[in-house]
Amino acid sequence: MKPKDGLFSGRYSREFIEVICPTCKLTKIICVPKESIPKCERCHKDMIIKEILTEGKY
Repeated sequence: MKPKDGLFSGRYSREFIEVICPTCKLTKIICVPKESIPKCERCHKDMIIKEILTEGKY
């Protein structure tokens, strides 16, 4: 069954992830693939993926 074009057409084409700075522990939630993994605003280090966020619990 193919999804219909409309309101929910792009719903599953993006994922929200939580990234964290390994040095100062600043966290941020970003949407991939729309955004790239950022650098920390405080210490300018590359942030790493902490958790992939999903809807609901299993």
